[in-house]
Amino acid sequence: MPRSAALNRELRAASRGRIIETALRLFAERGYAATPVDAIVSAAGISPGLLYHYFPSKLDLLRAVFAASMTDVRASFAAADAAATPSVRLAALLRGAAAIVREHRDFWTLSYGLRMQREAMAALGPSLAEWTAEIHRTLERYLRQAGWPDARREALLLFAQIDGLCQHYVLDPERYPIDALVARLVDRYASPPSPSRRPRRAARRSDSRRQT
Repeated sequence: MPRSAALNRELRAASRGRIIETALRLFAERGYAATPVDAIVSAAGISPGLLYHYFPSKLDLLRAVFAASMTDVRASFAAADAAATPSVRLAALLRGAAAIVREHRDFWTLSYGLRMQREAMAALGPSLAEWTAEIHRTLERYLRQAGWPDARREALLLFAQIDGLCQHYVLDPERYPIDALVARLVDRYASPPSPSRRPRRAARRSDSRRQT
């Protein structure tokens, strides 16, 4: 009895997903450049023809790995957006970042390892830049809604802190206290600083002129 179109779609999706999961695991363990297509084919238990049917090249497979993982990040954003207030949304996003890096450690290991590989970064360039910009826009929006001054720069600073925490966790997942440090960030960004504690840029510029 011939298979239905729906069953064929399910089988294709399952095959494609298995290839992506296998590639992600091997890329994280060995490094992208050191993982040949033959190793992915062997570990996934498929033929080379099937892999190339879905992914014409290893770079196309890498793009698919990143696209699948970006979906997880966007789901975390959507969950944070459902929170009642800007400060609660920001806290939910920070905690979600820790949860994502823990649940998808292979992806983040791969992501940080690729930063020094020019060919791979060039291939991911547009989508990776858009993804980074999306994260920054979301942080900026939450901070502005919560009343933070200079939300654009504060978002850059917060993004750097989140990225640093995640990278250090990937390097030493057994000992790095990511949850405790995220809790500190949540406390720090629970409310904007009072006017008396905000940087006085004009005063600093004036002092600088007098010194020169």
